[in-house]
Amino acid sequence: MSDITQLVVALVLFFLLDRFLKSYPLRKWLGVLLIAIGAAGCVAASQIRLFGFDLGLLSIFAVALGVGLFLKRRRFEQVG
Repeated sequence: MSDITQLVVALVLFFLLDRFLKSYPLRKWLGVLLIAIGAAGCVAASQIRLFGFDLGLLSIFAVALGVGLFLKRRRFEQVG
């Protein structure tokens, strides 16, 4: 699978998770988990392809998605 297709899939997944995942603890812990798995994957699986997906590239996307979820974890919290 081409890198552009993988980028589009990752962006759609990020959009869906960002819009529909509203629980604060779930956003926080999924963000932390994606950051940890992505960082480990960047080191361990940088040159491996699985079912046509480049795991090194997906690891970078996982870190970016995890950071986005973690930084915006209180997005749907009531203020006041």
